[in-house]
Amino acid sequence: MGWISRRIAGAIVFSIVASILGAYAVSRGYITGEPTLSTACGASILGFAFLVSLAVTTHMKRKAQWKKAWDDYYAYWYPQYYRR
Repeated sequence: MGWISRRIAGAIVFSIVASILGAYAVSRGYITGEPTLSTACGASILGFAFLVSLAVTTHMKRKAQWKKAWDDYYAYWYPQYYRR
């Protein structure tokens, strides 16, 4: 998977996590409006959403690297089945 797809997936994950946590914080009265960096609760929500999106995109990158490594391994040891 390319880096553009990972960035898009990361942005989507960030938006979803931030909106869910922001809606929860508003419903509980921790913040008013939307999460911003000017409040501690908003900064923690945005920071947590960033870390979750970073974890998702890092996992996607490692998975793609692992798949490519196995493809290269099989292409090296079984060239009759994997022609490039």
